[in-house]
Amino acid sequence: MNQNPTQPTCAAAITMALTLAVVSASHAADAPLPSAGTSAASSSSDAAPAGTPAPGTLVSPPVEAKAAAPAAPARPAFRLFRYEEDYSFLADPAKRTEPLDELKYIKLGESVTLSLGGETRTRYEYSTRPAFGVRGLGHDDYLLQRFVLHGDLHVGDRESLHARAFVQLVSGLVWGEERPKAANQDNALDVQQGFIDLVWGDSRAPAVNKGGSAVTVRTGRQEMGLGSFRLVTSREPTNSRLNFDGVRTTINVDRIAIDAFLLRPVELKDGVFNDGQDDATTFWGLYAAFPLLPEKRLGLDAYYLGLDRERTRFQTGIGDEERHSLGLRLHGRSDGWDHDTEGVLQLGSFDATTGPAAGREQDILAWTIASNTGYTFANAAWTPRLGLKLNYASGDDDPGDDRLATFNPLFPRNNYFSDANLLAPYNFFDIHPHATFKPVEQLTMAVGLDAFFRANTNDAVFSPAGITIPAQASDESYVGSTLNVTGDYAFSRFVTLTVSYAHFFRGDVVRDAGGKDVDFLGVWLTAKF
Repeated sequence: MNQNPTQPTCAAAITMALTLAVVSASHAADAPLPSAGTSAASSSSDAAPAGTPAPGTLVSPPVEAKAAAPAAPARPAFRLFRYEEDYSFLADPAKRTEPLDELKYIKLGESVTLSLGGETRTRYEYSTRPAFGVRGLGHDDYLLQRFVLHGDLHVGDRESLHARAFVQLVSGLVWGEERPKAANQDNALDVQQGFIDLVWGDSRAPAVNKGGSAVTVRTGRQEMGLGSFRLVTSREPTNSRLNFDGVRTTINVDRIAIDAFLLRPVELKDGVFNDGQDDATTFWGLYAAFPLLPEKRLGLDAYYLGLDRERTRFQTGIGDEERHSLGLRLHGRSDGWDHDTEGVLQLGSFDATTGPAAGREQDILAWTIASNTGYTFANAAWTPRLGLKLNYASGDDDPGDDRLATFNPLFPRNNYFSDANLLAPYNFFDIHPHATFKPVEQLTMAVGLDAFFRANTNDAVFSPAGITIPAQASDESYVGSTLNVTGDYAFSRFVTLTVSYAHFFRGDVVRDAGGKDVDFLGVWLTAKF
């Protein structure tokens, strides 16, 4: 790993000092460990079940222990989106049982409070033959370092009209990467989030979970996740996560949640306080979530998402696209079973300036259907959950005709299929059996085998960076299979160690393109407060 030895050593020393401080505080507080799925640090995925429930997500209570001993009052889990955390309960001094509580609720004046929080994460990644080796790259290993600090200021009575300002700074550094350093990894210091909320109603009891009503108008730079997080999420593995500039309005009325937004993605740049808007992309939409049978934890989401993006690349060429996504999602859980099924239809137009469709405006007609179904054996040893994911996203059968059928997943997480980041959810179908279990209270393990195929052999294989293998490289459909094994160990509510291993077994398509098997290993230590 080629790197400046001084900088990583300093960063590692700072990280270790901060981590030890948080560990010491957590042990001093004797805080209980989080329930399964609510560990202090996000694991290998920023999908909704492992992170924060988005508008409309019906949250299940933790499985009751067989013989629960008296414990300290439960603390809210750290959320994927830190602005969703609420520490107003610490207004009661008797509930301040942890040393860091003094930072979580600071009273600055009458009806004026400030909450501080942060994170430090050190992440090491090793990969053999990135991009299957088809680009001539050998092994690559590097160290990622992320520091995050935020302040959450509330002004006014939270049960009525009040204002809020949330500011989050991020510093992301990378050493040793042989490929060019992407701005979402190497970004010395910038504003990750900075927005102002105006809230009518009680923002502490959103309708989606507890009933009541609230209207929030948010303006500024912000992170966002919608529904299942399949189409819009945070891209947690990178140092600088996906964020947007714009306005978002959220309405909660009697357990119904409605989101309307107009946003531009942030264009990340290497440097200090120089990130700006991506003027080539506009994103807007309306997302509504309804509780069909709250007692059965059954919910329905319906949404429209619009995207206008310049210089998008498909097998048909590079051009400007205007895409409209109409989706339905049915999700819930009952008697140990959980299910999440989602379908999306996409319409619009694509005006290619290069490639087989150059000079011709193509009509977009694409679709996807995705499901994740599982059963949790709550009373069995290790509390296993066995699950099966089945997903399909349409591909294009003729790059030179008047129709573009490649599904666009909009803003998916980079590690959609594995932490190796080899594949993106375009033109595919996959079969993914998986299991999670807890050998001990602090440890959550996950293992899965994902078989990946091209939906249409006349379309490309895509990665998060774009087209990895063009359509003409192979006539086959089987791309390959990935074995994933992940472990999260929670030292406390504040500190988590994650180890992730993935092995990609090449299939016919990768073999025909000259690609090889790939191994990936990631290890990261995260401390939050």
